[in-house]
Amino acid sequence: MKVNEDNKTSISSAETTARNIQSGMPVGITDDVLKELHHFENFFDRIGFKRIDGAVFGLLTLSCEPLSSEEIQLILNLSQSAVSQSLKNLNQFGAIETRDSRDRKLKVHLAKADSLQIVASVFRKREQEMVHEFKRMAQRILEIDQKENPVDIAKNPESNLRRIRMKSIIKTCEMAEATMNFVIALTQLKNKDDYQKITEKFPKALEFLLEIQERSSDLREVMLTEDIKEKIKLGTSTLVSTLGKRIKNQGKIL
Repeated sequence: MKVNEDNKTSISSAETTARNIQSGMPVGITDDVLKELHHFENFFDRIGFKRIDGAVFGLLTLSCEPLSSEEIQLILNLSQSAVSQSLKNLNQFGAIETRDSRDRKLKVHLAKADSLQIVASVFRKREQEMVHEFKRMAQRILEIDQKENPVDIAKNPESNLRRIRMKSIIKTCEMAEATMNFVIALTQLKNKDDYQKITEKFPKALEFLLEIQERSSDLREVMLTEDIKEKIKLGTSTLVSTLGKRIKNQGKIL
């Protein structure tokens, strides 16, 4: 497997991979599994990280055991400096863990098992600030517009359109912030049973909310049926209530 260090392309080589594996490295993965590595590179590249970070994280995720930096270099055919920088980046965002191996007398690296924890870490260290700054920009433009155009905006269509756009950006950012805060607070729950239950039920709860919205649009003047009431009671309400209580008990603020 050859990963281009200039963050542009990756070139798979079954022959190179097989030769690397035969050299006795404890990778714990097959050549067929390694062929999926490019998906990690593509995903990381599309969300704003380097392809090499995706390759290293993907390798550690696919491996059944921790790997040393030397093993990572050999498998991916990368330089020592490139691997070192990538490991540093991944550690910074909580995507991997570095340990001292007593048996092998060197440091080894492994991917974190909980992907949601990794996402929460990226939200805290990168996305939250970016979204907040973008929202503040829209708020400043809105304030400037309101000061410069205090008259009825109906008389100034262009100004009205800009205000609508800024308000839309603000609302979108607030939704993004609420989502990130929810994920971060969720990963901070001390009760792992609640954490597991909520992560499993949350996607279905969102689907149910959309179902309620669709049905309510057709039944605006009709009371909710007992069936829907029961679903709300046992589903979404319980989910949100449980999370809220846990976060409150731990002094966390969504």
